[in-house]
Amino acid sequence: MITATGLTKRYGSTAAVDHLTFEVKPGIVTGFLGPNGAGKTTSMRLILGLDAATEGSVTINGQSYRDKKAPMQEVGALIDPSAVHGGRSAYHHLLWQAQAGSLPRQRVDDVLDMVGLTEVAGKKVG
Repeated sequence: MITATGLTKRYGSTAAVDHLTFEVKPGIVTGFLGPNGAGKTTSMRLILGLDAATEGSVTINGQSYRDKKAPMQEVGALIDPSAVHGGRSAYHHLLWQAQAGSLPRQRVDDVLDMVGLTEVAGKKVG
């Protein structure tokens, strides 16, 4: 479960995220919607420990992402679609992530199937 409590991120006098509190329960598809500039990406960066919160806290299954011993075995995230190399297939992009996180190769097939991309897994993403 992802739990955010009073999550705030300020850049100078600008609040990118302002006292956000929510829970994302396991097995529940959860959308994170809002207009440009609403703080969606900043919130995701806070969840993943890529930025430090000005106030509040966020945990994933009771621990911060940074405190997890093998975070990629628990959390998968892609914030910026341009992070996917245009010459790679979806399969090979997930494979290098799986290898980096010490995940079994079978997990790539499982994830592709889970999101309905098995049929196009060999096509270049770009």
